[in-house]
Amino acid sequence: MEINHDKSVDVEKLATISMQVILHAGNARASLFKAIDSASNYDFKIADELLETANDDLTEAHRVQTETMQLEAEGIQVPYSVLFSHAQDTLMTVKSEQNLIKEMIKLYKRIGEK
Repeated sequence: MEINHDKSVDVEKLATISMQVILHAGNARASLFKAIDSASNYDFKIADELLETANDDLTEAHRVQTETMQLEAEGIQVPYSVLFSHAQDTLMTVKSEQNLIKEMIKLYKRIGEK
């Protein structure tokens, strides 16, 4: 992240960071829904691989978000951005979907055992 000499975050860079969070969260969402689709067809190997891919994307999105928030905690002014707020909301929503889909896949695995 580029920091100006006046200790503020560059607005254009914040927009880029926001898009990175949205991109990784969106990729994770796509992998999660493919995973639950695979599990519904009892293809748990693919489902587990897709869960891992989704987790990797969510980890990256969370890392980028956290780095940005840490700047503000260090006293560096981060401007308000509707786009960054949307990115955080998207990340949080996909994280919740991840938790639910993981539980649904566990259920499919139990059904598949019977």
